[in-house]
Amino acid sequence: MKNLIFLVFIMSLSGCLAQPRLEPMADVHLHYNWNQAELTTAEEAGKALRDHNVVLAVVFSVPSKRARDLVEAGGDWIIPFFSPYYDARNRYNWFRDPGVVEQTRKALASGYYRGIGEVHLVSTVGPRRDNPVFQGLLALSAEFNVPMNLHTDASGYEYLLPICKGHPDVRIMWAHAGGVMGPKDIEGLFAECDNVWVEFSARDPWHYGNLTDDEGKLLPGWVEVISAYPERFMVGTDPVWKAHQMYKWYEADEGWRHYGKLNEYHRNWLKQLPEPVRKKVLLDNALNFFERR
Repeated sequence: MKNLIFLVFIMSLSGCLAQPRLEPMADVHLHYNWNQAELTTAEEAGKALRDHNVVLAVVFSVPSKRARDLVEAGGDWIIPFFSPYYDARNRYNWFRDPGVVEQTRKALASGYYRGIGEVHLVSTVGPRRDNPVFQGLLALSAEFNVPMNLHTDASGYEYLLPICKGHPDVRIMWAHAGGVMGPKDIEGLFAECDNVWVEFSARDPWHYGNLTDDEGKLLPGWVEVISAYPERFMVGTDPVWKAHQMYKWYEADEGWRHYGKLNEYHRNWLKQLPEPVRKKVLLDNALNFFERR
């Protein structure tokens, strides 16, 4: 019996040793919101990132101070952004709150926060592109030379043009590859604005889709546009599980419990890119963008 237990132990140990270590990866779109903290501790979230060999991570949180929890649990490889939703109560009316600009200036001046975002521009909800609070955030992004993660829900890339062309000094991370946008939209935007980078968060079977088919194969046009602009794309997981159920936004969110599934999804579609391009999107572009070489 003792010999059998010893054999099982050795086989188990050899199986663990045989498991290949995942390649280092950057995840440039994470959240650690108050309602996620109800189910997942900062230590558990940090462990999930380390277990998947995430070596550079960007986190946005509501309220913004929650980002500190994840940084403290992980380390300086986690980059905190300051969210205009500095208080959970202003998630949907932040652009009517003049205190947002003042709070953001104070946060950036502290040197702790390395960007602004995620900032949502949602059709029929707001804000307008000429909203003074939103314009104030763009001005701060340029003044402090930090990027802005911008989420737009629109039917075409033209919606973003007045923003990126009107603020050429602002480095924009376009969240979710523009949401419902396809490769042609990305191509059209890149032709007009060289200050926009695209990140693929929320492009999975549970969110926007339009990236892969049911078998995980990239849809037509994606390989071509990514290969044409290999240094302009990054990847993120966006572990918010009820992202499109706005009426449930204030309930406890289980997104971090699905982190492995989201991480694996992105690693799988990236394998379909030419190898030099894949390596850039997986990690190198984010390292260069955040000057972490």
